[in-house]
Amino acid sequence: KERVPVKKRGDEVDQLAVTFNQMLDRIQILLGEIKDMNDHIAHDLRSPIARIRGIAEVALTTGTSLKDYENLAASTIEECDRLLEMINTMLMISKTEAGVEALSREKIDLSEFVREACELFQPSAEDQRVALSCRLPASGRVSGDARMIQRMISNLLDNAIKYTPPGGCVEVSLSEEKTRVLVSIKDTGSGIPPTDLPRIFDSFYRGDQSRSKPGFGLGLSLARAIARAHGGDVTVASTPGQGSTFTVALPKS
Repeated sequence: KERVPVKKRGDEVDQLAVTFNQMLDRIQILLGEIKDMNDHIAHDLRSPIARIRGIAEVALTTGTSLKDYENLAASTIEECDRLLEMINTMLMISKTEAGVEALSREKIDLSEFVREACELFQPSAEDQRVALSCRLPASGRVSGDARMIQRMISNLLDNAIKYTPPGGCVEVSLSEEKTRVLVSIKDTGSGIPPTDLPRIFDSFYRGDQSRSKPGFGLGLSLARAIARAHGGDVTVASTPGQGSTFTVALPKS
């Protein structure tokens, strides 16, 4: 937390002191983020581990048949799968942000990718009585890792359906600018409070209204990491009570 004093003389020593202090500021922010991340991980690991222990304890104290122990094994496997999913997603975000693994580069018809994603999520939308519509042109080519881009689109589309109440709608559209292809996913959900907007892409962050839904708070963080790894970004515009629009911008191939 200490900083080098700056004399405000404007000479090279002052410039060095300012640069050194800026470096310390960045380090302090990173250390704070590491602490927050550790707190979130500890919290999210504690719940499934506590459930596994509780299930095992009940089986040991009250189990009387083979069926009881089979249920114990099945529940334990289910909780372990949730833990593995969370850990694998965390690793994917870290590797993507750090550029540890080189992304495959192939020509992708983004319009076709989005159309396939809409078809995949159509049954889920119908189950929740949400109208899902897609407005896609015939073009929209980008260069990137097909598997990662599919994961990004799926995460955003899944979120939109999940947080849209019955009777609402989700609209997916694709448009082109001079150098970018834009995919917009607009929902008529409850919207995101202004206080939550700056943090919704942070790993493990979940607003009050999302805590009742299943998930780890990693989907949006992964979507943004994938978009930025491809030289693009994900942005959001939201009005409480009216809905949200997430927009993916990727460079044209």
